[in-house]
Amino acid sequence: MKFIGSIITLLLINLSAWAQTEVSTNLEPKEGVTLEYEINASGQSIPLILKVSQIGPDGVTLDYNIMGSMTGKFINSKTNLEKGTSMNWDQPIPGEERKLPDDQTIAMVSRTFLKDLKTNKKATYDNNEFQLKEQPQGSAVTVGGKEVKSIYAESSDGAIRIWVLDNNDYPFLVKLEGNAGGINLTLKDVR
Repeated sequence: MKFIGSIITLLLINLSAWAQTEVSTNLEPKEGVTLEYEINASGQSIPLILKVSQIGPDGVTLDYNIMGSMTGKFINSKTNLEKGTSMNWDQPIPGEERKLPDDQTIAMVSRTFLKDLKTNKKATYDNNEFQLKEQPQGSAVTVGGKEVKSIYAESSDGAIRIWVLDNNDYPFLVKLEGNAGGINLTLKDVR
């Protein structure tokens, strides 16, 4: 009887582990993918749609649509993605094609930041030191009922919390809370 009980316990553990892997998704950015975010700025919710119009070794170009009326492009070059140290928080201008300064990224962090975070358990961005942490219970970002596989970090004072897509080549922001500039965002959908 103990043998049957042990087998049932093992089956339940394996089934539980299988079910957990089924609810996690590793978003794979590619041309044509649309990322829908909700921006929260000064208590106001603003929809932001980013469509990956070009992706490759030279960088990532995102077509943006804010509130269904303001459109343009953001360009994260290869240099931005490799060496960026801060986010570009400048207000978009309708119709612009924004090529970012070499030390800035938009909607993403740099590959160096993500690598340092994973390797050293800490990294600096936007003049804040972030420490890799275990994701707080219930704070995972879900899209289509599946948890987006992300890396979680907090600023050293715990005020800023950041979730970054666990993708070494294309580390998109999944969620940002507590941003000193008052702009927070959450990934809501991927098409």
